[in-house]
Amino acid sequence: MHRNAASSLRGTVEKSIPPVLPVAAEKVEISVQSGDDPSQRICITNTLIDAVGEAVVLKGGAAVRIVIRPKPKDAN
Repeated sequence: MHRNAASSLRGTVEKSIPPVLPVAAEKVEISVQSGDDPSQRICITNTLIDAVGEAVVLKGGAAVRIVIRPKPKDAN
């Protein structure tokens, strides 16, 4: 596999999902814009860090870019 292999998708944050337990993290549902399935959605934990290390919280309606990369192999 190529070292820089990645896929990028555009999406929109649809809604925040409050945690079931007080100690759990909030989640967000993201509508993914792809030609294969226009109703495709993913759900992620809403605990993100920006490029300078600051905490970021996604809000409903925010445009996002989702980048999918393979996990690097262990250097053994």
